[in-house]
Amino acid sequence: MLDGFTLRNRIFLFSSLLIILAFAMIWTFVRPQYREAIINERTTIVSQLQEYSLKRTDQVIRNWLNSVNYMAEEIVRAPSETESIVTKTINLTPGLMRIRISEQGADEAFDVRRSLYDDIDFSNIPYDWYPSRIDPKIIVSWSRDPFQTIHFFVAERVIQIGESIFQVNMFFDATSITTEMINIPLGGTYVANVVSGDGNNIVPTQPFEFPSYLVGDASYSDQSQIELNGRNWFVMTSRFETTPFWHVIAVEDSFILQPVYDLIVFSLFTGGGILLILFTFSWYVSVRVNKPVEQIIKDVEYMSELNFDHQIQPLALPEFDLMQETLENIRITLNRYQKINVEKIILEEWKNKYMMTYSEDLIGILDESKQFSFVNNNFYQFLENLKLNPKKCTLEDVMNHNNITTSKFEQSSHYPDPYTIKINRCELAFYLNNEKSDYYDFQFVSIVDKDDVEQAALIILHDKTEDRLNEIKRNDMINIIVHELKNPITGVMGLSKIMLDNEAIDKEEQKVLLNEINLSGERMNGLVNRFLDIQRLESGRVSIDFENVDIAKIVQNVCSVTHPLLSEKNLKTNVTKEGKNFKIKANSDLVFDAIQNLLSNAVKYGEPRRTIEIAIQDLDHQLKVSVTDFGYGISIEDQKKVFDKFFRVKSNAKSAREKGTGLGLAYVREIMNKHNGEIELESNQSIGTRFTLVFPKVSSQTEVTSEA
Repeated sequence: MLDGFTLRNRIFLFSSLLIILAFAMIWTFVRPQYREAIINERTTIVSQLQEYSLKRTDQVIRNWLNSVNYMAEEIVRAPSETESIVTKTINLTPGLMRIRISEQGADEAFDVRRSLYDDIDFSNIPYDWYPSRIDPKIIVSWSRDPFQTIHFFVAERVIQIGESIFQVNMFFDATSITTEMINIPLGGTYVANVVSGDGNNIVPTQPFEFPSYLVGDASYSDQSQIELNGRNWFVMTSRFETTPFWHVIAVEDSFILQPVYDLIVFSLFTGGGILLILFTFSWYVSVRVNKPVEQIIKDVEYMSELNFDHQIQPLALPEFDLMQETLENIRITLNRYQKINVEKIILEEWKNKYMMTYSEDLIGILDESKQFSFVNNNFYQFLENLKLNPKKCTLEDVMNHNNITTSKFEQSSHYPDPYTIKINRCELAFYLNNEKSDYYDFQFVSIVDKDDVEQAALIILHDKTEDRLNEIKRNDMINIIVHELKNPITGVMGLSKIMLDNEAIDKEEQKVLLNEINLSGERMNGLVNRFLDIQRLESGRVSIDFENVDIAKIVQNVCSVTHPLLSEKNLKTNVTKEGKNFKIKANSDLVFDAIQNLLSNAVKYGEPRRTIEIAIQDLDHQLKVSVTDFGYGISIEDQKKVFDKFFRVKSNAKSAREKGTGLGLAYVREIMNKHNGEIELESNQSIGTRFTLVFPKVSSQTEVTSEA
C-alpha cells in the first residue's frame, strides 16, 4: 500500500500517526503509571527518611542498652567496685541522667545523678514496661513527664550478687531522639509519633493518636492508606530493632498526589514539543539524506565485488562523516588482510606470550646468541634470587651457579624436517640457605637446523619442592618407625634365642623371659596401633559419632583407670570444677583417650609424691580441661616440636629416661582437630607443664561420618 509513497511522504505519515498514538498512550497508560510512580517515589522518600531517623535512634538506644548490660555485668563481676563502675558509666554514656541500684525488699538505694540533671524531678514519670528486643533481661519504658518538657527512656535489669537480688535502673534523656522522631524533614502536612506494642502514643501532644492496629511485626516500612479526622492519609509504619516500639508517619494524600497532575501536564507539553521537533527534523532529514545514501550505496557496491582499491568518497553531509570513516577503515583493513594476514600472526604470538608470562612454571626462551630473549615473571624472580641479570646472563651462568646442582640427566630427539628438536631433562636443586632448598624438573628444548646450529631454545622449570619435601618427610617417618620397632624386635629375637639355645632354663626363669617377650610385643603392638589411630584421624577414613557427653564424668573415669599408675609413684589428683554445665557434643572414647594421655604424661614426667591438678572450666562458648603436672617441664625449644609424631623430649635428662612412643600428644592433637578444638601448652618452673584442651560449645560439633 505504501509502495507509491516517497521517503519524505512516509516520514510525514508515520510522524502524524506517532503524534496521535503518543497522546493516546499518555492518557491511557502514562497517566495512571505516573500516578503510581509518584506515589511510590514520594512514599519511598518518606520511608527512607523514616528508616534513616529510625536507624539513628536505634543506634542510640542500642548504645544505652549495651551500657546497661556492661555496667550490670561489671557490678556482678566486682561488687566491691560498684561506686567506681557507676561513676565511670554515668560519665562515659551520652544522655545518661541517673543510675539507681536498689536491693529487692529494701528501702534504701544507691542513687547517682549527673549534675546537669539535678533539677529534674523523676518522681512523676509514668512507666509502661516492655521487654527489650536486644536482651529480654532488660525491660524498658519510654514516656514523657506530664509536668516537664522532657522525655525519659528508662531501662531496668535485675542482677544477683551472692544471694541478694538487685534492681538496676538507668534513666536516659530521650528528648532529642523523640524530637527527631516526630520532626521529619518532609515538607507538607504530616503527623509522626512513636507507638508502643499495645497502641500507646509516646507523644500525646500530636494532632491525633494513631490506632493500635497500625503496628505489627514489620521489619521495614509498611504502607497503608487510612482516613483520620475526615482526611485521607498515607501511613508508613516501621519497627524499632531494639525496643518493642513502632515509628508511624501519616502524610496527607494531597501532599503525595499533587505532583501527579503537574507532571502529567508537563509530560503532555513536553511530548507534544518533542514530536513536533521530530516531525520537523524528519522532513529536513528526508531532504538531506537521499543524495549521500545513493553515493554510499554506489561505493559499497565495489566492496561487494571484492574490489577494495576503490575509495569510499567523502560525503557532503557531516552527519555521515562517521559512517564514511568507518566504511573507509573497513575497506583499508580488508585491503590489507587481502594482501597479507600479518595481524592474525601477531595476535597469536601475543596470546602465547601472555600465557607463558603468567604461567606458574618458570619459562625462558634463548635466542641464537644463547642469551634470554624472554623470561616469564617467575623465571625473572628466580634469576634475581641467583643474583643474575636476566637481560645479560646466559644458560651457562645459571647451570654453573654455586647454588645450583643437577642430577638424573635424560635426552631425547625428534626430527621434523628440516629441523631437529633436542630435549634434555634433569633434576635441578637451588640451595637458598642451610635450611631451605627448592627443587625443579628442568627441561631444555632446542631447535637445531640442518647445519647443526641451534636457532632457539625453550627452558621450562617445574617446581617440585613440595613433592620432594613430602618424600623427605615420608622417608623420615619410615626411619623413625623402623628405629622404634628395632629395639622391641631385637629384644624378642634375643630372648627367644636364649630360650631356644638353653634347654636347661627352669620354669621360673622361662616365665620371666616369656613375660619380657610379651612386653616387647605389646610395645610393638601399642606403637603400631597408636600410629594407625593417628593416620586414620588425619586421613578422615574413620567414622566418628558425636553425642552429648559429660566431661566431668569422663575425667572421673580417667582418674579411676589411672589410679594404679598414680599409686606406684605415690601421686594424688585434685579435680576442680568451675561452672555448672560440663556437657558438650563430642565422641566420648576419643575424649577419654585425650585426657588419659595427658594424665599418663603427667604421671611419667615428674617426681613421686606430687599432686596433679585437673581443672574443668565451663565458659560461655568453650569448655576447658587442663592438666597441670608440677613436673620436669618442657623447654621452649622442645615446645615447638612436642606435638610432632615420634618426638620425645630429650633436653631434660629425667624426661629422656622415661619410656614412650612419642605419639601420644600427636594423637591428642588430632582428636582435638576432629572436635574443632585446640590444645594449649604452658610450661615453667612453678607449674611444670600444663596442657589445656579447649572444646567449643557450638553446632560445628556435628556428627562426622567419613567413609573408611
